[in-house]
Amino acid sequence: MSRSKPAPLSNRAELSRDDTRQRVSIEARCQAADREVQDVLVMDLGQSGCRLLGVAAGITKSDPLQVWLGEAGPFAARLCWAKRGSLGVEFDEPLEESLVSRLAEAAAQPNVVAMRRPRLG
Repeated sequence: MSRSKPAPLSNRAELSRDDTRQRVSIEARCQAADREVQDVLVMDLGQSGCRLLGVAAGITKSDPLQVWLGEAGPFAARLCWAKRGSLGVEFDEPLEESLVSRLAEAAAQPNVVAMRRPRLG
């Protein structure tokens, strides 16, 4: 009896991550190989990688990726894992710590304006 092959994409990425991630919500763009550039959302970010949400086209581990984080980039990257509509991406070269801090700080700024309801009566 032979054992089944391991899944090509890890679903336990947090165990192999080599840096800390900051929870963010950054509008970004992603391009896999020669496909169209897609708008995505970065949900967490670290120097070595990020988690993307919103990629519609199928991406394989062999596809080279380009990621734009806001106005910064493109950054060369590769797919590490895929789960429930999210993609774990590792950058080919670690991002500068100052860039990660700046992006995380900008993402923490509220972009929603509170509106007051008019008083009735």
